Amino acid sequence: MVQLEGQLIRILFHQESYMVALFKSKKEKITVIGHLISPQVGLTYTLEGEWVEHPKFGKQLRLSTYKLVPPTTSQGMEKFLSSSLLKGMEKKKVKSLINAFGTDILEILRDEPERLRSLSDLQDEEVDAIIEAYQDFDYEENLLITLTEYGIESELVYKIFRQYGRKSVATIEDNPYCLCLDLRDVPFEKSDSIAQKLQLQGSDRRRIEAAFIYCLKDGKEEGHVFLPSSILIRRVKERLERSNHYQEVPGEKELSEELLQVISEGKINYYAQGCYLPELFWAEQEVVRHLIAINQHNFTWNVNVEKVIQTMEEDFGIAYADEQKQAFFALAQRGLTVITGGPGTGKTTIVKGLIALVNRATPNAKITLCAPTGRAAKRMAETTGYPAFTIHKVLGLTGREKEYFSCETEALQADVVIVDEVSMVDIQMMATLLNAMKKNTKLVLVGDQDQLPSIGPGQVLKDIIEQSMGAIIRLQYVFRQEDSSDIVRNAHRINEGILPDITGKKEFIFIQRWRLQDCRDALLETVQRAIERAGYSLEDIQVIAPMRYTDVGVWNLNKAMQERLNPLLPGKKELQTGFYSFRTGDKVMQLKNDYEKEIFNGDVGFITEILLHSEGESDEDKIVVQFDDSVSYVRSEWDQLTLAYTTTVHKAQGSEYPVVVMPLTMHHRRMLRRNLLYTAVTRARDKVILIGEQDALAHAVTNNEDSSRFSALKRRWQESLHKEE
Repeated sequence: MVQLEGQLIRILFHQESYMVALFKSKKEKITVIGHLISPQVGLTYTLEGEWVEHPKFGKQLRLSTYKLVPPTTSQGMEKFLSSSLLKGMEKKKVKSLINAFGTDILEILRDEPERLRSLSDLQDEEVDAIIEAYQDFDYEENLLITLTEYGIESELVYKIFRQYGRKSVATIEDNPYCLCLDLRDVPFEKSDSIAQKLQLQGSDRRRIEAAFIYCLKDGKEEGHVFLPSSILIRRVKERLERSNHYQEVPGEKELSEELLQVISEGKINYYAQGCYLPELFWAEQEVVRHLIAINQHNFTWNVNVEKVIQTMEEDFGIAYADEQKQAFFALAQRGLTVITGGPGTGKTTIVKGLIALVNRATPNAKITLCAPTGRAAKRMAETTGYPAFTIHKVLGLTGREKEYFSCETEALQADVVIVDEVSMVDIQMMATLLNAMKKNTKLVLVGDQDQLPSIGPGQVLKDIIEQSMGAIIRLQYVFRQEDSSDIVRNAHRINEGILPDITGKKEFIFIQRWRLQDCRDALLETVQRAIERAGYSLEDIQVIAPMRYTDVGVWNLNKAMQERLNPLLPGKKELQTGFYSFRTGDKVMQLKNDYEKEIFNGDVGFITEILLHSEGESDEDKIVVQFDDSVSYVRSEWDQLTLAYTTTVHKAQGSEYPVVVMPLTMHHRRMLRRNLLYTAVTRARDKVILIGEQDALAHAVTNNEDSSRFSALKRRWQESLHKEE
């Protein structure tokens, strides 16, 4: 282990607590990598770690622990207080502290903080703020040392401090299992390790209770709204058996008794043999309650629907099919209308017609169009010619709320709400949307039930359709089928479990490759040719991969495509941000909703500028991305971006691209299902290019294994109706 003292002279990369920085130690510049909670340029630290050799960047010090070395000069102390401890305080008041106490100010704050009240130019509330800031700083400085004794790595310390603040140590010592429940990247086994150091017994109730909740959270990430009690008990038993820290494992009888106790305390909810996290129990109840109210209320409009349809057909120059007309009658007569169908069945045409019907039937009615993602909302607006927004946006959510969604009841003052891409809406978001709608609002849900379900828990659209909640309009007729594209025809074949027709097609192409390297090379060559010879832009082409981590998965293809399509040539700027590097010209994707910048999860843009502080181009390093507008990202925001040459099927859902390219190999076997392939193919407008093995294609088409999720939406609906009868 190496120990040295160095001054931080430049931060090369900083995300959460992870840092790559240059330090000056004895006239030598060294690169330090590791976790430092609040690094400040210009300050001196005692660093402890080990030397490692990076294949590209050379010798680096991997940081284990650190300690700030307080400044020894008045000028240094003033800079430290202004830039770190008392950031935002007037400069003259910082000078007043230095003049009064000199470089002993930190000792004064630690041992005799009340002496600050003797300074005439500081108000009591300012003294309180200074003392509070110092206590946070002092606690933060010592937290790493304290938590290291419990085997907690430095990278976790920042997250723990952000979660619990100055209650971090007390919280962990009271219940170490709070870590695996509150911080989802902390495994249960890590809490077990800390608990053992705190001398907790394996049978401790805190441990068993946490195991139940942890397994329910696992189930939620798998898409389940609840887990049957028998399955939950089995999962908990298996998890406890895998522990490397405790030998004793309660039997199923003891676990059943513990589960009943946790349920009685309200930490887990129980319904019809199912165990719920409280937020999911609430969400499922709310969805059923609101849908029944909407469906049963008399919403009939006094309008001649047939006459309005005739007028719209004349105005728009189209002829609606009988199944499409059903949607117009449903909207006029029912509170809840659900429209489902595959590509080419006219969902967009119906939505445009529904808007026209509302404007003709009730001219003063307020219509709200929304979708679960920014890309889907943008596409909805483009195809209807009517403003559309994300569900978060119309509900006034900022993205900073806890996962237990909530907003004011009846906050959404709309007379008709039309939601597109409903297959992507999970049970919590649907509950929040319904809870925000005012009474007498008509609701129209539009989506393709055969696409992938939501990333979050539940299968809301599927449950609503299967239970016939509301007026269900199933669109099956493909318009102008004889003239329709190979993409539409093959999408329907895939959905029916029939292999797509790939013989001599120009719009639906299959390129056979068996070896992973050959598949990767063919994909890169195909994309480059499409750009150089076919006239497509990089924006037009989207590679969609079934998995993230294979050789032809999202991560590796992104790096390979960056090197092929945007190589680091002389004069091109690059910034290292962890796994990826970003370069000017890179295609990138926004990973979370940012309502202040009006950029949303799934939005794709291109890096137009990289501004470097070291070259005097900006006050701090920035990445500038061109979406519809130009958006700047400072270092702390770089984790909102990822390379977007390749993306997952889930990330592409709700979007449409001129060209979709997809690798299909048996290395993806675990993920290859019919609905995944169907969802990917239906993202393309002009051309689909599949590259890989025909066995993988056949496996995806024929694999329609039941991936249903545990949801009691249909059961609750039936029970509620029976009660009212």
